[in-house]
Amino acid sequence: MSEFTEPILERKLIDLRDSQKEIQSLSQYCVLHRLHCKAVVKVWYKYKNIKTTAVKRELTAMYLANDVVQNSKKRGPEYAKEFGMVMRKVFEHLADMDFDDKTIMSLVRLIGIWQERQIFDKKILHEISKIWDQKHKNSGAAKLTGQESESPKKRRESSGSGTERRKSSEIAEIEELLDVPMQTSGSNELDVETLTLSPRQGGSPGSGDPPEPDELIQALQDLENSASSDAIVREKIAKLPPEVSEVARIETLQSVPEAKVLHGQVEEASILLDDYNLRLQEELMDRKKVGSMISEFLSAQRDLLAQAEERPELYLDKLDKIHGVKDELKSHIAALPDIPVVSRHF
Repeated sequence: MSEFTEPILERKLIDLRDSQKEIQSLSQYCVLHRLHCKAVVKVWYKYKNIKTTAVKRELTAMYLANDVVQNSKKRGPEYAKEFGMVMRKVFEHLADMDFDDKTIMSLVRLIGIWQERQIFDKKILHEISKIWDQKHKNSGAAKLTGQESESPKKRRESSGSGTERRKSSEIAEIEELLDVPMQTSGSNELDVETLTLSPRQGGSPGSGDPPEPDELIQALQDLENSASSDAIVREKIAKLPPEVSEVARIETLQSVPEAKVLHGQVEEASILLDDYNLRLQEELMDRKKVGSMISEFLSAQRDLLAQAEERPELYLDKLDKIHGVKDELKSHIAALPDIPVVSRHF
């Protein structure tokens, strides 16, 4: 995966086509760079409001947001919080657009899945469902309450033939993304609480946005090919004739050909040294950048460690409370009067 910058994400969004593979690929990119979640959501929101006027673009952008939020839940709640903050405005924007009933039902189904899986805060879910139901109550689409959504498979089976059938199949393929998290989580095993720790915002030096381990490893590996490690160029510099750096050599020149030869050697050495110095300056900037990345990464790891150390304390407090309730219950049981057992004779 490439590094994260806002222009890179903007280009990826513009080039995004409405296919399951491309949505999942861009979703993985966003999840990988979840520490830039605020910038990701900002760019996504700007893209939706400015670039997407077609129905397919609007729907594809919503499917992308859904995939990012659901696939990032195990790593942390950042995306759910950031996307949740803009979803009301997003649906107000969508409600002002003219969609056909099929698109409206696709968005109805999306909201229904968010409600079922509690993707966002209950208040946010209530607001967006209210907006969507109110704006389109006369559109011919069923309301959210008591709504049963058709599966993509059923929609394919009931669709027409030819071009219409192929388009319906493409849309259904994308909508299957909605079912993936439900299928993977629908096991018969007991639910186990997953501990997810995230660096606190603003807890690290610099931008407060620590790099991913893969990014840091790649940056360190790139330094292995830096200018100071280029043995070939350093050997060339070491083998430069001494006269190219001695001003006194000019006074010993006896002819024009000798001067031209020396001039050529000086020009060649100058080009070699200028290029090497430029590479050394770039390496210095890269090393400062990597140093900053390491500082931010270490700060984030210390933050995560502190959070991890807090967890046992919380559970120990809960355990103490449980033991206290247990002891009180034992005392209460011991203080109860003995009730004689009355035997019945028949």
